[in-house]
Amino acid sequence: MDGLRFVAIGMVILFHLNAYLTAKTTLPQYASLARSDWLAKIAVVGFRGVELFFVISGFILALPFAAHHLKGAPPVNLRNYYLRRLTRLEPPYFVTVFVLFALALWVQGKTAAALYPHLAASLCYLHNLIYGAQSPVIGVAWSLEIEVQFYVFVPLLTLLFAVRNQRMRRLSMVGLTLTILSAQAFLLKDSPRLSLSILAYLQFFLIGFLLAEIFLTDWKGSPQRSLYWDLVAVTGWPLLFVALRSETLTHWLFPCLVFIVYCAAFRGLLINRFFSNPWITAIGGMCYSIYLVHYEVISAVGRFTRRFSEGSPYWIYLLIQLVLVGSSIVGICGLYFVILEKPCMSTNWSRSLLNICQCVFRARRSTPRTNVAS
Repeated sequence: MDGLRFVAIGMVILFHLNAYLTAKTTLPQYASLARSDWLAKIAVVGFRGVELFFVISGFILALPFAAHHLKGAPPVNLRNYYLRRLTRLEPPYFVTVFVLFALALWVQGKTAAALYPHLAASLCYLHNLIYGAQSPVIGVAWSLEIEVQFYVFVPLLTLLFAVRNQRMRRLSMVGLTLTILSAQAFLLKDSPRLSLSILAYLQFFLIGFLLAEIFLTDWKGSPQRSLYWDLVAVTGWPLLFVALRSETLTHWLFPCLVFIVYCAAFRGLLINRFFSNPWITAIGGMCYSIYLVHYEVISAVGRFTRRFSEGSPYWIYLLIQLVLVGSSIVGICGLYFVILEKPCMSTNWSRSLLNICQCVFRARRSTPRTNVAS
């Protein structure tokens, strides 16, 4: 899963880097080349990496609920489930929001009065629903708000696994996915708020559900691997990017292709080794920290690197910038991950922090005060 996260965050970084370079370049010809160049064609659909994240979230969060219904595992404690979501994700998010708010005031010269409503909406994960647009405080949070909506509805959605008949269970998931895809064509046309809600992306979470169901029932938690699935991966990933060039194909085929290439990642002999490579999984494991602040790193580092190799064929220029800026993103966001996010990955960090605070409070109360007058 961390290896697949690596691909997803890589797509997002490439998308934003390409947009930054084409906006800041001093060469007019790059504007046209950025639309026709082969690597740029991949970059402009890189925002779809967010939807790859949604499939991963659907798979991971579905597993314990599916294991309860399908394998007789203990039921999920909903209190612990929601508490884990809060303690794992909120501290890095809140710190990032306030840091970016301060940068918007200091660097961009925006006024606090103008940003306060957006700050409040972003902190409550309601900016999409209130404004129907990305937050000027933290633009990438639009997808995080959709993730939070999914977290809330997971216990209800995972009742799909309670269907005893396997064929009916899978048909229910596929049928619900097709129904959602059909409804989106009518409901999302003139509604920016719905377009930035879980209703516009639920199909990807359901693909994760289906993958979890197959992982537990057919693969028994340990998929058998073969070179056949490597061929599927070698064919499937390029087809996925080809489909993304068409809006119609993206809507109807992209979820299916994601399901296929994710299956190949589990079942392929060589592709599984790639996605399990420690360097790949290390970067993928930091994807949350990278996602939160990568665009700020692109903006800060890109102003120093963007002239390097400018004038080369665009794909070479973009590739060199990806290496230069990408390595900076890994380094800076890696430090961000170690300092801020990694401590929150411990399941007991909040309890440990509370115990420390209580110990300090008790120690302060038990310490005798010095008589100043004496």
